[in-house]
Amino acid sequence: MTTTTLRALPAWPLARIPRTPADVWDASYTEFVAMVNQTNVPPGSYATLNAWATFGRIDASSSVLEVACTTGFSSRELARLTGCSATGFDLSDDSVRVARYNHRAVDPALRLDYFTADGATAEPRGRFTHVVVGAALGFFPEPAAMARRLGGFLTDGGLLLASPFWADEPLPAEAEDLRREVFGITSPMETYHEALSLYRGFDVLHETRHVPAQESEDDIAHYCASTVDRACAQSGVTDPAVRAAMTERLAAVRRASNRLRRHLRYSVLVLRYDRATYPARYVELF
Repeated sequence: MTTTTLRALPAWPLARIPRTPADVWDASYTEFVAMVNQTNVPPGSYATLNAWATFGRIDASSSVLEVACTTGFSSRELARLTGCSATGFDLSDDSVRVARYNHRAVDPALRLDYFTADGATAEPRGRFTHVVVGAALGFFPEPAAMARRLGGFLTDGGLLLASPFWADEPLPAEAEDLRREVFGITSPMETYHEALSLYRGFDVLHETRHVPAQESEDDIAHYCASTVDRACAQSGVTDPAVRAAMTERLAAVRRASNRLRRHLRYSVLVLRYDRATYPARYVELF
């Protein structure tokens, strides 16, 4: 990152900047995501966004809502790809602050807005042509109840964009423990049919099924060094011990994801909300 680029950065939005390694390790998972400005992507990353944009027919006239937006990747990148306007909300105020920061740092001309809210109780700020939920339903205490709320954020005929993880077999106890301890997900891992049943009543306009690729240790090291170097430059962290702790914790998160990927599959979905028929279904799924 050049000196010129650093001078152009907006002010770091978080008051809590880690000063010791203990500050890094004591942060909750959501606090840590904001601390290192982790780019939280849907399964499939840019490829999934492009599928949503293409099969969801997102364009400059579209209005997109990102549910559980964390640091704003999906809404921001869809706006960059298509020119749409986008809004995101997250329960973590730190993540929302960093999403706003990323908006200003990447391209302040993008039509983006972020706010703090609990998705389980938040009232719609208007209705949207598209709602992005990605794989976020698992982070809600009651995924099925949250899925039922999503139609309330959509215009009639609006599209829900999801990329749920699922597993062919129950996860081993070790993998379940990782999922709970590292990511805070307490709901059971769904099978394919259980994952699709969360969206019962939405019309399935597009689906592809994928096996997530494993990352190499070199991939993980490159990602972690890039992310932590950027976060330190953005937030002003200069202590090598703090940087090392940030890198070590982020690498542990990536390795946990890698471990889970051995057992997981995911689908990329474009689902239509039809107010006249929801939650009934009159068309075969496939």
